Amino acid sequence: MYTTEFTDIPLRDLLTTVQSLKHEGIRFVQMCAETTEAGIDLLYTFYDETCDKAINLCIYGIDETSEVPSIQGLYFAAFSYENETHDLYGVHFVNMELDFGGNFFNVATDAPMTVITPEQKAERDKLAKQKAAAAAKARKAAEAKQAAEADAAAGQKADAAAAGKNAGAVADKADPVAKPAVSAEAAAERAKKMEEKLANMDPEKAAKVRAAMAAKAAKASAKEGE
Repeated sequence: MYTTEFTDIPLRDLLTTVQSLKHEGIRFVQMCAETTEAGIDLLYTFYDETCDKAINLCIYGIDETSEVPSIQGLYFAAFSYENETHDLYGVHFVNMELDFGGNFFNVATDAPMTVITPEQKAERDKLAKQKAAAAAKARKAAEAKQAAEADAAAGQKADAAAAGKNAGAVADKADPVAKPAVSAEAAAERAKKMEEKLANMDPEKAAKVRAAMAAKAAKASAKEGE
């Protein structure tokens, strides 16, 4: 009883699979191609006469960058199918024993069978625009995040400097004799601790505290100038 089977294989396994079929004495019948949304699909058909079974190897998603190994070295009759598929679909076969160099058929344009319908083109254009828009949105979001992080870092640096200056001014005014004991390192440490506290606060509350600290520092500087 005649039977048929279809087996999906990756392109990298084509040659070794065909070699196994050749070793088993299975006959090559044909190879055909079809254009799909994902690219070009290839179908290799073999026939096992011992059990009256057709064996179909299916390879999906071939494109213009793919290199398909020629099976002419195992089944020379495949030369017509490979040259035809090259001329009509633009599939690139490598190591062909008989290569017509794109002249197996006299065609008006390169790979005419890859022409898509207006509906398919519209769908592809739509998907391309959606991908471009998504990429632009992601890029804009990344730039905004970087800008926000830069502003936050600058604000923290300015707040730390103001806090250090304010702490030093208060210490100088309270005890001029003890001025050498209040080092810049100590002031920076206090400013760091203050910034850690602010970082754990609600952003709105932290902003108010920073504003109050800045106002206090400005007031202290004004009094020191007097």
